[in-house]
Amino acid sequence: MVGTFVGLDYGGQALTSGYRGGMKVALRGSSAAAVTAGILLMSRARRLGQRVDVQIVGDPDDIAVVSGPALVHSAVLAGCGVGRALGSGALVIVSGPPSEPLAMSLSKGGTHGWFTVDRSGHGLHPATQAFVRLCHDSKTEARNLGRQLRRALDALGCPPEPAMLDLLFSAPVSPLERLSLGLRAGRAMTGSSSMPLTRYLRSSMDDLPDPLPSPCSAADFARARVDGRLDKLLCRVRIGVRDSLDDWLKGVGGLPCEDGMDMTALMCALAEVGSHLLILPHSGLLPPLDAAMDGVAVGLGAALGATSGESNANAALVDMFCFLGGSFVSEARFAIEIAAAPPPEGRLERWRWLCESVEVAASTADRLWRQVIDPPQ
Repeated sequence: MVGTFVGLDYGGQALTSGYRGGMKVALRGSSAAAVTAGILLMSRARRLGQRVDVQIVGDPDDIAVVSGPALVHSAVLAGCGVGRALGSGALVIVSGPPSEPLAMSLSKGGTHGWFTVDRSGHGLHPATQAFVRLCHDSKTEARNLGRQLRRALDALGCPPEPAMLDLLFSAPVSPLERLSLGLRAGRAMTGSSSMPLTRYLRSSMDDLPDPLPSPCSAADFARARVDGRLDKLLCRVRIGVRDSLDDWLKGVGGLPCEDGMDMTALMCALAEVGSHLLILPHSGLLPPLDAAMDGVAVGLGAALGATSGESNANAALVDMFCFLGGSFVSEARFAIEIAAAPPPEGRLERWRWLCESVEVAASTADRLWRQVIDPPQ
């Protein structure tokens, strides 16, 4: 069974004292959960000067492949040596082929919210793909519009790269949190200083409508233009910037839709994020990022360039387990079951499964350790 170690049924106490001066523990379960529990047990024993010999029932070659590139904030994975760099704390960066999208999670431990951003320069979100087409179009007027947008993004502190725009448009958080993420990641990559975005806004907030829906469809955007909501929102922008915005919207809206030059997705995505920014008070702040989101944003630049090294996170766990002295056996008289779900199909699903499994293993290892130091009589 791929990704699952199969052993004997649990038939009694699995901890045996007196083994080479320490304890012997036999584990079985899903590859990620059993290996992680073994690593944590042996690591804790070494810190306290004790010996725990851990065996896992199964074949180390029969493990679920959890392939990179990936970026996640996981203290358990980082503590087990998966994708950890010196000084990066709980940040995990697993390398992978440059043509593969980068899998990311903004949640603590990576237990939900997985999505992908582009690493090939083409973009994954429809709005990002429209931006790339605009910047590489054969017509001069289209390229000039792309140049104007790139300058505007640079002025805001967000590098106009496809991966950054994918993050800005598709991260599974609120539009203002996406904007915070984009600015934090961009400024970490470029080293630019932080400046308040509200410097481009007028202080008046009279008669402002609600922001556009999230996600914003073409129908929502068209309705906002017709009923005047978009104009009321744009009135919040300072006069010089407003003129440039009007010219850009007019120019993009006038591009022919032939040859895939439909810019509706790009305008909708920008309007969605921008409308939430435009209702901020003049002294307002973007929402602060928690530790996991901030760590992922800061590590995005390194993750986009990570193409060498171990690309299978589950194999890296096995390597650490063996390095600490763990072993694999075909059978064991008594084996403790580490409860975890079998590996699903799909790369994002595998990463979520891995992160959930190691979290389960961490809590299970705490219980097993109490059995090791004070086993029942």
